[in-house]
Order: sequence, then structure tokens, then C-alpha cells
Amino acid sequence: MSRRVDRRHIFCLTFQLGFLSDADINSVFERYMENHVEEPADFEFIIKCFFGIYKNLEKIDITISNTLKAWTLDRLNKADLAILRLAGYEMIFSDEIPASVAINEAVELAKIYCDDNSPGSINAILGAILRSEENSRDVSS
Repeated sequence: MSRRVDRRHIFCLTFQLGFLSDADINSVFERYMENHVEEPADFEFIIKCFFGIYKNLEKIDITISNTLKAWTLDRLNKADLAILRLAGYEMIFSDEIPASVAINEAVELAKIYCDDNSPGSINAILGAILRSEENSRDVSS
């Protein structure tokens, strides 16, 4: 399975985060994987990203919030937010995925799962996150 397909699964799981209690996370994850992911070799990337998003959700959401102009997270479309969380996790916490790839994959997901305005908005928000992350690395160096 390709990383693009893996990201679709991660998107579907991440979309559900807004509707779950902490106690439901593992059971929902297991049920989803049993019903939607056939090849055991695909589990590692999906597990790492989904639980990485869950574990770092507060920091990811703060990072996204800091780039929004005149908007708040609760005003974002839930599909857009799930995509931003996935790409935000990859950009901030994953050294193995270049930010440009995370942004491109997020825009591609938005073309499938969101309205016509979402790909451009997601691209702009993630571009702002990228600039912010680059600036914070420059300052700390």
C-alpha cells in the first residue's frame, strides 16, 4: 500500500478524533483497522501517525490556530481540520517526511474530501506553518 493510501486511512481516523472520548480511541482504531486495512505491513506508518497526532493534538492545534487569521479551529470544516492535523503532525514531528510532501499530500486529500475552496486554504495555512517552523528553527540555532 502506498503512503497516499495510508494517509487516507489516517485522515479517516483523525476525522473521528473530534467525536471520541479518550477511552474510545483504541477500540475505534482497532475496529477501523480490521474493517479497512487489509495488509499488516501498512499498520506501522498508520499507527505511528495516528497516535502521534492524538498524542500531540494540543501542540498541533495551537500551531494551526496561530496561523489562522480571523478564524478559530472550531470554525474550520472538520474534514479540513483533520487534514491540517495530519499534515501538521508530519511537518512538526516527522523527520522522515519533507514538509513539501506533507503539504502536497494534504492538498490532494482536500481535493477528494473537501469543498472547492479547501485545497487553497489548506495550502495557505500549511505554508504559514512551514514558514513559522523555519523561523523558529532559525531563531533557536
